[in-house]
Amino acid sequence: GGGAFGYKMDDIRVDVEGLYSQLSKDADVVDTSPAVVESLTAFSGLVNVYYDIAIEDMPITPYVGVGVGAAYVSNPLVTEVTGDKKSGFGFAYQAKAGVSYDVTPEIKLYAGARYFGSYGANFGKTAKDDGGIKVLYN
Repeated sequence: GGGAFGYKMDDIRVDVEGLYSQLSKDADVVDTSPAVVESLTAFSGLVNVYYDIAIEDMPITPYVGVGVGAAYVSNPLVTEVTGDKKSGFGFAYQAKAGVSYDVTPEIKLYAGARYFGSYGANFGKTAKDDGGIKVLYN
């Protein structure tokens, strides 16, 4: 879940968005050590910019947007290991597209999709190379 607030200037919109995500690991796709939990929790904050593709005399307006910010990923390990971090910050990004419908001139309903990812939260691991676990999700 999440929420956003922002400002509209002609065909451009800018908003600040907060998101909460609970992400589950797919054991059939991701083969990790048993120390990694089955799910992660992420709190994210992003600044988004949208372009509304105006169509004259139509109550429906397509839009595209991009956003950047930070994600705080927590609780990555089932078994606590000395020196390992339980949480970390990473770079967050997203691409969005959809349509808005003009209910009234002041009220719009939005329907859309997003591709969301985060990279850079580094958690220690007990492997020989000690390269850390990189968290990337969408």
